[in-house]
Amino acid sequence: MSSTLAKSLETGLPWHIVEGAINRESQWLERVIEQTSIDEVPGCDKCRYTFRKIALLIITGRITVKEFIARDGHDLWDDFTQKHGIKGSARHGGSWHKKMMDVITEYFENQGFEVIPEPFLSKGRADLGIYKDGHMDLFVEVGATSAYKLWWNLQMLTNSKILLVPDEKRAIEFTCRDDQGDILRSAQEKGPI
Repeated sequence: MSSTLAKSLETGLPWHIVEGAINRESQWLERVIEQTSIDEVPGCDKCRYTFRKIALLIITGRITVKEFIARDGHDLWDDFTQKHGIKGSARHGGSWHKKMMDVITEYFENQGFEVIPEPFLSKGRADLGIYKDGHMDLFVEVGATSAYKLWWNLQMLTNSKILLVPDEKRAIEFTCRDDQGDILRSAQEKGPI
């Protein structure tokens, strides 16, 4: 939907259609992103406009988003959550967080990826950084996250992905691109940023 709408924006859709699309994306983001209340940025983390800013990145095609939901009776991680003893009822404590990081680490290492804990991002750190030649860098946030930190990093990262893992059965993947060269440009390119 985002790429179609982005193309339509260039042709001048009526504002109420664009505004409706932004509102739908923003409401969806509020439902699927579990926010942390630790180290909130005053006026940003609880502000509905932070979700609107992320929605604008989606609608304009600067980022793309996919939601993955596991089939009933399974998880997204080759059922490693059962192997690691993760129970849905114990969700979001320190133990759950650590076990989910172990599950995700094992899942990607089994596929030949290098997994680094707590890599630096433009704003803060991710829980995991996942790297492999020929693949986009992937930064994983397990459990709750800051909407403001997410928005900031979605603007600053290029040719990479951020994966939010709110629980063992869902994941939201944001792909950051630099197709138009309008987010960041290399030093060799001329013109205003």
